[in-house]
Amino acid sequence: MIALVTGIIIGFLMCIPIGPINVWVINTHLKHSAARALSIAVGGSLMDFLYFFFILSGLSFITFGEQLVFWLKVFGIILIFCLGIKELTSKVTQIERKTEKESPNGLAAGFLLGVVIYTSNPTLVVTMTALGATVKSFELFEMGRLNIFLVSLGLAIGSVLWFVFLIKLIDRFQEVIRNKYLNYFTKVSGALMIALSLFMASQLYI
Repeated sequence: MIALVTGIIIGFLMCIPIGPINVWVINTHLKHSAARALSIAVGGSLMDFLYFFFILSGLSFITFGEQLVFWLKVFGIILIFCLGIKELTSKVTQIERKTEKESPNGLAAGFLLGVVIYTSNPTLVVTMTALGATVKSFELFEMGRLNIFLVSLGLAIGSVLWFVFLIKLIDRFQEVIRNKYLNYFTKVSGALMIALSLFMASQLYI
C-alpha cells in the first residue's frame, strides 16, 4: 500500500510543471474534446508505468538493436516536429463547443500521440532512472516485484489524476480560455513541440 501511495504522489507531482504534454492536452481539449485530451495523457501514463517498472526491476523482455532504436526515435522526432509546424501555422478564430461523442479513431489517435511523445524523448530513461534511484534511496518499502509493480502503477495513476484535474480546471474556465487565449495555447503548443523535436534530434548524436 505504501508503494502504491508513493507512486501516486510522485506521478501527480512530476506532471505539474508546464511542458509540451500539458499544453498539448489543454489545446486538444479546447479544439476537440476532454476525452481525446485524456487519451493523450493515458498514452503517456502507460509509458510512464512501463519505463518505471522495467527500470526499477532491471528486467528487459524485449531487446531492440541500436539501428532500430535509432530509426524509431527519428520517426517520433519527425512526427512531433510536423505536428508542431501544423499547430504553429494554424489560424484559430473561434471554435464551437463540441457536444458530440468522440469517435474511437480520435481516441486511438490521441492515445498513440501520447505514447509517441513520451517514447521519443531521449531524456526519459535518464529521468526515470534518477527517479527510481531516489525512490530506492528513501527505503520506504522493500523493492520486491509486487512493490515495484505497485509503485509503477501508482506513478501512472498519479499522472492520470493530474491530467483529470487539469481537464476539470479547463472545463471551469473553458469559455475564457476559448475566446481569449486559444490562439496563444495553439502557438505555444506548436513552438514547444518544435523545440522538443529539435532538442531530441540533437540528443541522437550525443
